[in-house]
Amino acid sequence: MVYVQASIKLRPGKLQDFVALLNELAPVLARHGWKLQGSYASVIGRVNTVTDLWEVTDPNAVGALMGSADLQKYGPRIAEIIEDEVLTVMTRLPIG
Repeated sequence: MVYVQASIKLRPGKLQDFVALLNELAPVLARHGWKLQGSYASVIGRVNTVTDLWEVTDPNAVGALMGSADLQKYGPRIAEIIEDEVLTVMTRLPIG
């Protein structure tokens, strides 16, 4: 199992639009093997920032999703809400 951290810079005033979008997208992404572990908005730090943590079945799931028609149809809406996004693929450390 691997994880994808999405560090997202929202356009000003778009937090509620992002929440609505993510509620729509989560079931779509689930069909591609992505499971949302949590979505967090910054309180202190860079403004208009959200961090999502997704569990995915394998690292290739990122490329497969980015090229999917399911996600492409949301492109214009995503561009209206998200200014910048950085995806980081991670693995869990054997702690605990």
